[in-house]
Amino acid sequence: MVAETQLAEALAARLCHDLGGAVGTLAGTLDLVGEGDTDLLGLARETAIGLRQRLCLFAAAWGGVASELGAEEIAALLAGAPSAGRVAFHLAALAPGTTLPAPLVPLALNAALLGAEALPRGGTVLLGGSAEDGLVVSPAGRDAAWPAGLRALFAGATATEGPRGILAPLLLGQAAERGWQVAFGPSVATGLPALRLEPPGG
Repeated sequence: MVAETQLAEALAARLCHDLGGAVGTLAGTLDLVGEGDTDLLGLARETAIGLRQRLCLFAAAWGGVASELGAEEIAALLAGAPSAGRVAFHLAALAPGTTLPAPLVPLALNAALLGAEALPRGGTVLLGGSAEDGLVVSPAGRDAAWPAGLRALFAGATATEGPRGILAPLLLGQAAERGWQVAFGPSVATGLPALRLEPPGG
């Protein structure tokens, strides 16, 4: 599992790096376009910027970051999530002044993205906690439900193959490499159990 996860992270980081440069070039070129269909050009530029944000998020979540990040920087990365148009990520529950060490940033990002998958009709993902006490992810929204089989996966079941279910096994692999545990906590006000990431010895 560890070797496979490391390979996946490295491949994702390389993919995001290579594509990110091309997208940046596209955005810069569109800025220099003169006369034309301004509406379509504006839409194309917004799309390119959104794609670049998404690639930055995936590079950090799947390839890691070089230094610790604060709540504002993590929120900026999550703004590039595919679900960002219907899911709001709130990080106010993080301990005041919290910064996450570089190894924990992918855990926080992937846990938040997994929380978004529990919101098919949109809603809010709350990310709280700290590096010392552990992290908590709580999705809230209409018809909120964790992906099927997630509890069994946390208990050691085999992951379902396919790209749609990649976040949970990737999160488990990353957590195991760092000595962290992933499990469901008690149900919160929404009735949905919170996702807990516990540090070593927690």
